[in-house]
Amino acid sequence: MEDEVSMAIPQGSVLPPTICEVPEDLAEGNKGAYTPKVICIGPLFDNERTTASMLTLEHYKKCCVRKLVVGGESAAWSPEIHGPLLRNCFDTIVRLLPRIRASYSSSISSSSISDDEQLAMTMLLDGCFVLYRLLKHARMAKSGGAMESDYDEWTHLFGRCWVWGTVKRDLLLLSNQVPFFVVRKIFKHLKVKGNTTTGERDDALLVNGGLHLFGSLHPPRLHSAPIQCHDVHHLLHLFYLSVDFPPSDSDESIRRQQQQQPAALLAPELTRWVPCATELEEAGVRFRARKRGALSFLDVSFRRRRGILEIPPLQLFDYSEPLFRNLIAFEQTYPTTPGRFTAYAIFMDCLIKTTGDVRLLHRSGVLVNHMNGDRDDVAMGFFSRLCKEAHTSDDRNYLAGMMQEVNTYQRARWPRWRAALVSNYFTNPWVTTSVVVAMVLLALTVLQTFYSVYGYYKPPNRLGGERPYPAGVLRHRHQKRLTK
Repeated sequence: MEDEVSMAIPQGSVLPPTICEVPEDLAEGNKGAYTPKVICIGPLFDNERTTASMLTLEHYKKCCVRKLVVGGESAAWSPEIHGPLLRNCFDTIVRLLPRIRASYSSSISSSSISDDEQLAMTMLLDGCFVLYRLLKHARMAKSGGAMESDYDEWTHLFGRCWVWGTVKRDLLLLSNQVPFFVVRKIFKHLKVKGNTTTGERDDALLVNGGLHLFGSLHPPRLHSAPIQCHDVHHLLHLFYLSVDFPPSDSDESIRRQQQQQPAALLAPELTRWVPCATELEEAGVRFRARKRGALSFLDVSFRRRRGILEIPPLQLFDYSEPLFRNLIAFEQTYPTTPGRFTAYAIFMDCLIKTTGDVRLLHRSGVLVNHMNGDRDDVAMGFFSRLCKEAHTSDDRNYLAGMMQEVNTYQRARWPRWRAALVSNYFTNPWVTTSVVVAMVLLALTVLQTFYSVYGYYKPPNRLGGERPYPAGVLRHRHQKRLTK
């Protein structure tokens, strides 16, 4: 028993692993979303390096090592100069193996993990490939975004029309990663042509290359602070950090609601669930695409006084589901993340339950669907598939306060009555015209009746004044005086 307990103590780093196998419950239903198609990075998919395109890219990785070591595309290889440089880099990676192993989840059992030399070779080849792509895209970003040609003696073997787009998506799979500190260490040891910077400028070069590499998958960052290279765990984490996260207002909103509502009404479900879009519309909530002032598509807000739910437009492509799945899997397996993608997906899953909800959000400009197939059906199940077995807590749900405000608003009577009035009488222009005409006629009738009664009791005086009594009363008194 004592031996078993002592073996259960974590060895090495006490930090949680950053590169994990995707849990079975999350991967269920679409395991292909977590599996590379054309390139394997890291040791977790060693058994997958068998297809023609993957073998071609394995050879291309060696070309990347050569280009980085010799310092150019066509420079000659010198065994006396470049051989020791490469061996020195390999030895450096070997010394990093304990830290590298700690970066992967302890549940992984792989031959490349258990073999030091094979693991170091995998880190060298894959790290050089990632470094080469980052530096190439850093040069593109520095030149104003002008694309360099990827059509060289290797890329034509597997078709440049599609391969790099697929490679980019493979580089954003949770289990298909190498630790970023390996890439940084290789960068410091290899003499890269055209690079004369050191330290922080080197790190900024890698970050800028990564932002440019994945820049086509989402809009550029506008407001957030610069990404610190030493904080990046891997490429998926770099992409994660490149999204501008809105601040969490859940605590402030919940405190405000607690001051206004009895404690019995503040059930925990209020911060975890909202009705679907069509039900909210019937309750008086209006949807609007938030195109200005939003940090990113995650920046959802609710204007309580006007009952407007503002959601930045979200464009869905065929690659969107694998990307969302891996980002959510990263949040589910790494406890220090803020959980923004999980909370957003759960919120959107609440809104979209039927094709009517999809059409409503599409009309509002919130949802733009570019996916193949039946667009309404595909979009309807998009977020429900993402949220299967994904969980978040109130303290990590940045939308908790907003969801509670929406629930409180949709329970009020006046917004529902107003929405019913607008829906019944002000959706068709002819019906609206008829209602307006009827209201005008009613107002004229009321005015006519009022003045008729008023004229009977207060007739105008021909001498310019007003008589204090109705004419009938004065006539009756005059006749009474004559009889006397």
